Amino acid sequence: MFQFLKNDKGAIFLIAIGLLFFVTTFVLAYFTSYEIQFRTYDGLEKLNVQATINLLGQILSDSVES
Repeated sequence: MFQFLKNDKGAIFLIAIGLLFFVTTFVLAYFTSYEIQFRTYDGLEKLNVQATINLLGQILSDSVES
């Protein structure tokens, strides 16, 4: 193993694999964070739309009763 690391190609290969691991981890964490944020905003939008529909239905039923 150490014989492989003694030449330049072995060390560069090890550094490249480590860099690939860190970059891939960062990209996956970034996109996962974005997806969670998107789902949160989408859920809030659906909740607000449903609340608006309920409020308009209540206003409509109150005006019909009057």
